[in-house]
Amino acid sequence: MNQLIQDYKTLLVGEPRLRPVDAAMQLGVSEAELLYAQLDEPVTASITRLDEAQLPEILKSLKKLGKVMALTRNGSVVNEIKGVYEKLYVSENNGKLSGIAINPGGIDLRLFLYRWQSAFLVETERHTSFQFFDKHGCAVHKVYTTADSDFNELVNIKARYQSTSSRPLTVVPFESAEVELTSPSTSQLDNFRTQWGELEDVHHFPKLLALHQLERLQALELVGSPWSFELQNFALEDIFQQAKTFKQEIMVFVGNQGAVQIFSGKVDNLKQVGSWYNVLDPDFNLHIKADELTRAFVVRKPTDNGDTVVTSIEFFDANRETVLTLFGRRIEGKKQTNEWQALCERLIHKGQVAA
Repeated sequence: MNQLIQDYKTLLVGEPRLRPVDAAMQLGVSEAELLYAQLDEPVTASITRLDEAQLPEILKSLKKLGKVMALTRNGSVVNEIKGVYEKLYVSENNGKLSGIAINPGGIDLRLFLYRWQSAFLVETERHTSFQFFDKHGCAVHKVYTTADSDFNELVNIKARYQSTSSRPLTVVPFESAEVELTSPSTSQLDNFRTQWGELEDVHHFPKLLALHQLERLQALELVGSPWSFELQNFALEDIFQQAKTFKQEIMVFVGNQGAVQIFSGKVDNLKQVGSWYNVLDPDFNLHIKADELTRAFVVRKPTDNGDTVVTSIEFFDANRETVLTLFGRRIEGKKQTNEWQALCERLIHKGQVAA
C-alpha cells in the first residue's frame, strides 16, 4: 500500500472530519499530491485527473453546470460565491495565458492560468468539485456543484476532459524567499509620489510599482498622506458592521498567485466562529482568520483621468502578502459613495488617535 495513503488513513482515524488541505499539511505534502495519491486508491473521495492542456475549455464548460460555488483562498482568507460560471474569456499575452470573468454581483474572476499546473475532479458523498493547483501543488481555485447544478452535464464534462495520460504529477517544493527591499533616494521617492498622484487608472498601479521597483507594502509605507494611511488599530468586525449598518455595497478581493475572486454587493450575516470572522450570506461566504491579518492601510488612488479618487482598505499578513482588499462598490466613472468615504475617514481618524 502506498505509504502516503496509509498515513492518511491513520490520520483520519483520529480526526475523521479533517479537511484535505489540513491533512496534506500535517502529512508534509501538497494538497495536489494527496489527491494524486488517491487516483488508484480512494480514501475520502473518488479522484479523476483532468487534462490540464484543456484548462480553458474545462473552465468554459462549467457554465453548463448552472449554479455552482466558486472558491478562491489564500492562507488567511477564503472567498466563496454561488452563481453561474459564465462570461469567461481566455487570452494569451507574451506567451502567458490568463482568464477573466466579469460578473459583478456574481462569480467575478481574474485567473492567471499560466501559473496553473494540474486539475482534478473530486467526488465525495457530500459534493463534487473541480480543483486546480499550481506548480507547488497549492490550490489556486475550486468550483463546487450545488443542489441546483446539472449533474447530467457533470457526467459529460468528466468524460470529455478526463486525462488519458499516465504521466506522474510533478510538484516543485515551495521555497520562501527573503523579501529584498530597495531604498529609494529622496528624489526617487518624490518622483514616485508625483506619479502616484498622476494615476488615471487604478489598474496601472502594479506597473507603477514595477517601474520604481517597489514592493506593494513598502510603497504604502513610503508614500504616506494623502495616499496611504496605516491603521494602527483596526477591527474587522467594526468595518463589516459599518458596511452592513449603512447598507454599503462593497467589493471584496481575495487572491493567491493563480487567481483573484471578487464579491460585489451587501453583507448581512456576520459571525465570529473561533478564530475565524465570517460573512455567511446565502450566495456569499467569506472566512477570515483575523489574527493573521497583521497590518492594514486605507489607500487612495486617482483614476478616471485623475478626476475621481478610489479608496480601498488593504490587509497584509506577516509575510507582507496582500490577503484581503475591500473597496466601496462603484460604477466606472462614478465616485464611491459618501458613506464608504466616511467609513474610511473614521478608520483613518481612529488609527491616528491610536498612534
